Amino acid sequence: MRACLTRVARLLAAVAPGLLAASPALAAKTDVVVLRNGDRLTGEVQQLERGRLQLKTDDLGTVEIEWDKVVSVAAAAPFDVDDLHGSRYMGALVPGPVAGQVLIVWAGRTDTVELSTLVRMRRLEKSRWKRLDGSLDVGASYTSASALFKLDLAGNLGVERPGYEVAADASSTVTSQTDVEDTRRSTLSLTYARRFPKRWVALIRGQVEQNRELGFDLRSSAAAGGGRYLVQGPQDKLLTGLGLSVNREKPVEGETATNVEATASLAYDRFSYDFPKVDVSVAAAGFASLNHGGRYRVDVQGQLKRELVRDFYATLRGYESYDSRPATEGAPRNDYGITFALGWSF
Repeated sequence: MRACLTRVARLLAAVAPGLLAASPALAAKTDVVVLRNGDRLTGEVQQLERGRLQLKTDDLGTVEIEWDKVVSVAAAAPFDVDDLHGSRYMGALVPGPVAGQVLIVWAGRTDTVELSTLVRMRRLEKSRWKRLDGSLDVGASYTSASALFKLDLAGNLGVERPGYEVAADASSTVTSQTDVEDTRRSTLSLTYARRFPKRWVALIRGQVEQNRELGFDLRSSAAAGGGRYLVQGPQDKLLTGLGLSVNREKPVEGETATNVEATASLAYDRFSYDFPKVDVSVAAAGFASLNHGGRYRVDVQGQLKRELVRDFYATLRGYESYDSRPATEGAPRNDYGITFALGWSF
């Protein structure tokens, strides 16, 4: 027994130095970011989004650096990169010949790009779970005098890969009051966006909606089209699109019908990266029926998000839906509302 323990101890003594030497190497984060003030930060570059470079370090945790403070980036992992002009690159990041430039190296090709023109970078070797982004909002109110209860839920989940992204969005507003029929407004959508050079985008979307206020129990639709980012800067972006949509609509009263619609959309997003972070977004979509002349619909949504503490924020959200010819005769043409909620992003 003693001889066996002696052999084990000798084996551990021989292997331990190698393990101790290998461990820091495996955990080492060797990307280097140089700032305008001369500071050098070593870590693992994660992404550039909304004017901030995300760097994961051993000592400071994950830090976010204002992009206009960066003069040099070096990272051996491949990145998917977009610039202000709509050009797309893929490759490792190497400091350029002069401050303020970066070389993007991939498969024997090298592109020299000004750092100030880059608006987005995503690390390609991140695990599937780390590529997920999302948020969850919850809001509720109760009025005792009228026994009115309102619950608002909203969430989104997205994943981004080289050249495309997939996003799921869901929201539901439920209103309950004594001796009054409950009302519900719910939406669930799945969107696929394929990016092309010069800021062009191809879009495919499937959506399921319920809104008894506008006279329908269920509307399921599929839409396809294209769009272009008219603005894609460090702090704002503006996307326009055109397409075709087909939906099946089940009214509260009446027969289920099929509608073919031409669609046009506009989405604007502006954000600030100084604390507290503020994000303002507005999205509008118009639908003109091609098989029911004279019918058109408009959906407008807007929200203001303000950071409270890291990853937690307050949201003020508003919506307006208009239908010139509701699915159920006599139903209101407008439905609108404003909601305050608290949220978490990840």
